Amino acid sequence: MTTNRRILLHIGSPKCGSTYLQQVMLKNQKRLLKMGINYPHDGTGHPGNGSSIGNLTEQSLDAMFPRGCHTLVLSHEDLLPQPPRGKPLAEIARKQGIEVQIVSFLRPFNEFIYGDYSQFMKQNFAARLRDRLPYGGQSFEEFSVSRSKVIVVVAWLNNWNKNFPQTSLRIEPHRNIKPVLQELLGLPDDMVWDIHANQVNRSLRVSDCEALAAALMDKITPEKELRAMFQAAHHKVEEPDAGRTPERDRWIEALFLDRNRNIHTSFGLDNRLDKSLPYR
Repeated sequence: MTTNRRILLHIGSPKCGSTYLQQVMLKNQKRLLKMGINYPHDGTGHPGNGSSIGNLTEQSLDAMFPRGCHTLVLSHEDLLPQPPRGKPLAEIARKQGIEVQIVSFLRPFNEFIYGDYSQFMKQNFAARLRDRLPYGGQSFEEFSVSRSKVIVVVAWLNNWNKNFPQTSLRIEPHRNIKPVLQELLGLPDDMVWDIHANQVNRSLRVSDCEALAAALMDKITPEKELRAMFQAAHHKVEEPDAGRTPERDRWIEALFLDRNRNIHTSFGLDNRLDKSLPYR
Protein backbone atom coordinates (compact mmCIF):
# COMPACT_ATOMS: atom_id res chain seq x y z
CA MET A 1 0.00 0.00 0.00
CA THR A 2 1.43 3.38 -1.00
CA THR A 3 0.17 6.73 0.27
CA ASN A 4 1.32 10.32 0.06
CA ARG A 5 1.23 10.67 3.84
CA ARG A 6 4.30 11.58 5.84
CA ILE A 7 5.22 11.86 9.51
CA LEU A 8 7.71 14.16 11.17
CA LEU A 9 8.75 12.42 14.38
CA HIS A 10 10.64 14.58 16.86
CA ILE A 11 12.38 12.38 19.46
CA GLY A 12 14.04 14.99 21.71
CA SER A 13 16.48 15.24 23.39
CA PRO A 14 15.24 16.55 26.76
CA LYS A 15 16.40 20.06 27.69
CA CYS A 16 17.04 20.85 24.02
CA GLY A 17 14.13 23.11 23.13
CA SER A 18 11.48 20.38 22.96
CA THR A 19 8.88 22.32 24.94
CA TYR A 20 9.48 25.35 22.72
CA LEU A 21 8.97 23.25 19.57
CA GLN A 22 5.77 21.77 20.98
CA GLN A 23 4.39 25.15 22.04
CA VAL A 24 5.05 26.54 18.55
CA MET A 25 3.07 23.63 17.10
CA LEU A 26 0.21 24.30 19.53
CA LYS A 27 0.25 28.04 18.95
CA ASN A 28 -0.09 27.50 15.20
CA GLN A 29 -2.19 24.33 15.36
CA LYS A 30 -5.25 25.62 13.47
CA ARG A 31 -3.22 27.30 10.75
CA LEU A 32 -1.08 24.21 10.29
CA LEU A 33 -4.16 22.05 9.85
CA LYS A 34 -5.35 24.34 7.06
CA MET A 35 -1.97 23.67 5.41
CA GLY A 36 -2.52 19.91 5.70
CA ILE A 37 -0.25 19.50 8.74
CA ASN A 38 -1.74 17.98 11.88
CA TYR A 39 -0.33 18.32 15.38
CA PRO A 40 -2.95 16.35 17.32
CA HIS A 41 -3.35 17.72 20.84
CA ASP A 42 -6.25 18.96 22.95
CA GLY A 43 -4.24 21.84 24.38
CA THR A 44 -4.12 20.50 27.94
CA GLY A 45 -1.37 18.83 29.95
CA HIS A 46 2.07 18.20 28.52
CA PRO A 47 2.50 19.99 25.17
CA GLY A 48 4.12 16.94 23.58
CA ASN A 49 1.94 14.45 21.71
CA GLY A 50 4.26 11.52 20.95
CA SER A 51 4.46 9.70 24.25
CA SER A 52 1.98 7.00 23.20
CA ILE A 53 3.55 5.99 19.86
CA GLY A 54 4.42 2.63 21.40
CA ASN A 55 0.70 1.84 21.45
CA LEU A 56 -0.16 2.93 17.91
CA THR A 57 -2.40 0.83 15.70
CA GLU A 58 -3.29 1.37 12.07
CA GLN A 59 -6.70 2.61 13.16
CA SER A 60 -5.37 5.09 15.71
CA LEU A 61 -2.78 6.38 13.26
CA ASP A 62 -5.36 6.79 10.51
CA ALA A 63 -7.44 8.92 12.89
CA MET A 64 -4.53 11.37 13.13
CA PHE A 65 -4.81 12.08 9.41
CA PRO A 66 -8.11 13.95 9.03
CA ARG A 67 -9.43 14.74 5.56
CA GLY A 68 -7.05 16.99 3.67
CA CYS A 69 -4.11 16.23 6.00
CA HIS A 70 -0.92 14.92 4.40
CA THR A 71 1.60 15.45 7.24
CA LEU A 72 1.52 14.42 10.88
CA VAL A 73 3.87 15.90 13.48
CA LEU A 74 4.58 13.86 16.60
CA SER A 75 6.90 15.09 19.33
CA HIS A 76 8.13 14.07 22.75
CA GLU A 77 11.49 14.73 24.41
CA ASP A 78 11.58 11.39 26.23
CA LEU A 79 11.59 9.28 23.06
CA LEU A 80 15.32 9.54 22.28
CA PRO A 81 16.51 6.99 24.89
CA GLN A 82 13.59 4.65 24.16
CA PRO A 83 13.88 3.41 20.54
CA PRO A 84 11.65 0.33 21.16
CA ARG A 85 8.68 2.67 21.49
CA GLY A 86 9.05 3.46 17.79
CA LYS A 87 8.59 -0.11 16.56
CA PRO A 88 4.77 -0.07 16.15
CA LEU A 89 4.99 3.14 14.11
CA ALA A 90 7.81 1.69 12.01
CA GLU A 91 5.77 -1.41 11.20
CA ILE A 92 2.67 0.57 10.24
CA ALA A 93 4.69 3.03 8.17
CA ARG A 94 6.34 0.22 6.22
CA LYS A 95 3.01 -1.49 5.64
CA GLN A 96 1.23 1.66 4.49
CA GLY A 97 4.11 3.29 2.66
CA ILE A 98 4.17 6.32 4.96
CA GLU A 99 7.33 8.42 4.81
CA VAL A 100 8.79 9.04 8.28
CA GLN A 101 11.35 11.75 8.94
CA ILE A 102 12.99 11.57 12.37
CA VAL A 103 14.57 14.68 13.83
CA SER A 104 16.52 15.12 17.04
CA PHE A 105 17.91 18.33 18.47
CA LEU A 106 20.99 18.29 20.70
CA ARG A 107 22.94 20.88 22.65
CA PRO A 108 26.42 20.91 24.21
CA PHE A 109 26.54 18.54 27.15
CA ASN A 110 27.42 21.21 29.69
CA GLU A 111 24.09 22.91 28.95
CA PHE A 112 22.32 19.55 29.02
CA ILE A 113 23.79 18.60 32.41
CA TYR A 114 22.91 21.99 33.92
CA GLY A 115 19.35 21.56 32.66
CA ASP A 116 19.20 17.95 33.80
CA TYR A 117 20.36 18.95 37.28
CA SER A 118 17.52 21.46 37.42
CA GLN A 119 14.96 19.00 36.09
CA PHE A 120 15.81 16.42 38.73
CA MET A 121 15.17 19.04 41.41
CA LYS A 122 11.95 20.32 39.84
CA GLN A 123 10.40 16.92 39.18
CA ASN A 124 11.44 15.28 42.44
CA PHE A 125 11.15 18.11 44.94
CA ALA A 126 8.05 16.74 46.70
CA ALA A 127 9.68 13.33 47.17
CA ARG A 128 12.91 14.93 48.37
CA LEU A 129 10.97 16.85 51.02
CA ARG A 130 10.11 13.47 52.48
CA ASP A 131 13.42 11.61 52.22
CA ARG A 132 15.80 14.61 52.38
CA LEU A 133 18.14 12.90 49.91
CA PRO A 134 18.34 15.09 46.77
CA TYR A 135 20.26 13.61 43.85
CA GLY A 136 20.75 10.46 45.90
CA GLY A 137 23.11 12.40 48.13
CA GLN A 138 25.43 13.17 45.20
CA SER A 139 27.28 16.44 44.66
CA PHE A 140 26.87 18.23 41.33
CA GLU A 141 30.10 16.63 40.09
CA GLU A 142 29.04 13.15 41.20
CA PHE A 143 25.64 13.68 39.59
CA SER A 144 27.32 14.72 36.32
CA VAL A 145 29.53 11.62 36.27
CA SER A 146 26.61 9.28 36.97
CA ARG A 147 24.52 10.91 34.22
CA SER A 148 27.41 10.69 31.76
CA LYS A 149 27.40 6.90 32.17
CA VAL A 150 23.79 6.53 31.02
CA ILE A 151 23.59 9.20 28.31
CA VAL A 152 24.57 7.12 25.28
CA VAL A 153 23.21 9.28 22.48
CA VAL A 154 24.84 7.48 19.53
CA ALA A 155 23.58 4.07 20.69
CA TRP A 156 20.07 5.48 21.01
CA LEU A 157 20.20 7.11 17.57
CA ASN A 158 21.60 3.95 15.98
CA ASN A 159 18.70 1.96 17.41
CA TRP A 160 16.22 4.50 16.03
CA ASN A 161 17.96 3.96 12.69
CA LYS A 162 17.35 0.24 12.99
CA ASN A 163 13.63 0.88 13.48
CA PHE A 164 13.51 3.04 10.34
CA PRO A 165 16.29 1.77 8.04
CA GLN A 166 14.92 3.69 5.05
CA THR A 167 14.92 6.96 6.97
CA SER A 168 17.79 9.40 7.32
CA LEU A 169 17.85 10.77 10.85
CA ARG A 170 18.16 14.54 11.00
CA ILE A 171 20.40 15.54 13.92
CA GLU A 172 20.63 19.30 14.50
CA PRO A 173 21.73 21.83 17.13
CA HIS A 174 18.82 22.92 19.31
CA ARG A 175 19.19 26.49 18.09
CA ASN A 176 18.16 25.35 14.61
CA ILE A 177 14.62 24.37 15.55
CA LYS A 178 12.99 27.17 13.57
CA PRO A 179 14.88 26.78 10.27
CA VAL A 180 14.68 22.98 10.40
CA LEU A 181 10.91 23.01 10.94
CA GLN A 182 10.52 25.60 8.20
CA GLU A 183 12.47 23.41 5.82
CA LEU A 184 10.91 20.05 6.70
CA LEU A 185 7.32 21.29 6.92
CA GLY A 186 7.43 24.14 4.44
CA LEU A 187 6.37 26.65 7.08
CA PRO A 188 5.95 30.35 6.28
CA ASP A 189 8.01 33.06 7.98
CA ASP A 190 4.94 34.77 9.40
CA MET A 191 4.00 31.88 11.67
CA VAL A 192 4.01 32.61 15.40
CA TRP A 193 7.46 31.66 16.65
CA ASP A 194 7.57 33.77 19.81
CA ILE A 195 6.57 31.78 22.87
CA HIS A 196 6.12 33.33 26.32
CA ALA A 197 8.80 32.34 28.82
CA ASN A 198 6.15 30.85 31.12
CA GLN A 199 5.21 28.35 28.40
CA VAL A 200 8.62 26.72 28.15
CA ASN A 201 10.44 24.53 30.64
CA ARG A 202 12.90 27.02 32.08
CA SER A 203 15.83 25.58 34.03
CA LEU A 204 16.46 26.66 37.58
CA ARG A 205 19.89 28.09 38.31
CA VAL A 206 22.47 25.48 39.28
CA SER A 207 23.41 27.61 42.29
CA ASP A 208 19.82 27.55 43.57
CA CYS A 209 19.59 23.77 43.06
CA GLU A 210 22.83 23.27 44.99
CA ALA A 211 21.57 25.51 47.81
CA LEU A 212 18.31 23.58 47.90
CA ALA A 213 20.16 20.28 47.95
CA ALA A 214 22.29 21.40 50.89
CA ALA A 215 19.24 22.67 52.78
CA LEU A 216 17.32 19.45 52.12
CA MET A 217 20.16 17.31 53.42
CA ASP A 218 20.40 19.55 56.51
CA LYS A 219 17.48 17.79 58.15
CA ILE A 220 16.81 20.62 60.60
CA THR A 221 15.78 23.05 57.84
CA PRO A 222 11.99 23.49 58.19
CA GLU A 223 9.82 22.28 55.31
CA LYS A 224 8.19 25.72 55.08
CA GLU A 225 11.60 27.30 54.49
CA LEU A 226 12.47 24.69 51.86
CA ARG A 227 9.23 25.32 49.98
CA ALA A 228 9.91 29.06 50.06
CA MET A 229 13.42 28.50 48.66
CA PHE A 230 12.02 26.31 45.90
CA GLN A 231 9.42 28.88 44.90
CA ALA A 232 11.95 31.71 45.02
CA ALA A 233 14.28 29.76 42.72
CA HIS A 234 11.66 29.86 39.96
CA HIS A 235 11.80 33.66 39.98
CA LYS A 236 15.59 33.84 39.65
CA VAL A 237 16.08 31.98 36.36
CA GLU A 238 17.09 35.16 34.52
CA GLU A 239 19.71 36.16 37.09
CA PRO A 240 23.43 35.27 36.77
CA ASP A 241 24.15 31.71 37.87
CA ALA A 242 27.24 31.21 40.00
CA GLY A 243 26.84 27.47 39.54
CA ARG A 244 27.63 27.71 35.83
CA THR A 245 31.34 28.38 35.55
CA PRO A 246 33.93 28.16 32.77
CA GLU A 247 35.75 25.55 34.85
CA ARG A 248 32.66 23.37 35.05
CA ASP A 249 32.00 23.92 31.35
CA ARG A 250 35.46 22.59 30.46
CA TRP A 251 35.21 19.71 32.92
CA ILE A 252 31.84 18.54 31.54
CA GLU A 253 33.15 18.94 27.99
CA ALA A 254 36.04 16.62 28.87
CA LEU A 255 33.66 14.20 30.58
CA PHE A 256 31.69 13.85 27.34
CA LEU A 257 34.63 14.01 24.92
CA ASP A 258 34.16 10.47 23.59
CA ARG A 259 30.40 10.97 23.30
CA ASN A 260 30.88 14.11 21.24
CA ARG A 261 33.49 12.43 19.04
CA ASN A 262 31.07 9.57 18.33
CA ILE A 263 28.23 11.96 17.51
CA HIS A 264 30.47 13.81 15.08
CA THR A 265 31.77 10.62 13.47
CA SER A 266 28.38 8.95 13.16
CA PHE A 267 26.09 11.89 12.38
CA GLY A 268 28.31 14.80 11.38
CA LEU A 269 27.21 17.10 14.20
CA ASP A 270 29.86 18.94 16.19
CA ASN A 271 28.09 19.09 19.55
CA ARG A 272 30.99 20.53 21.52
CA LEU A 273 30.81 23.78 23.43
CA ASP A 274 34.17 24.93 22.08
CA LYS A 275 34.42 23.99 18.41
CA SER A 276 37.75 25.77 17.93
CA LEU A 277 39.73 23.01 19.64
CA PRO A 278 40.65 19.78 17.83
CA TYR A 279 39.38 16.46 19.12
CA ARG A 280 42.10 14.87 21.25
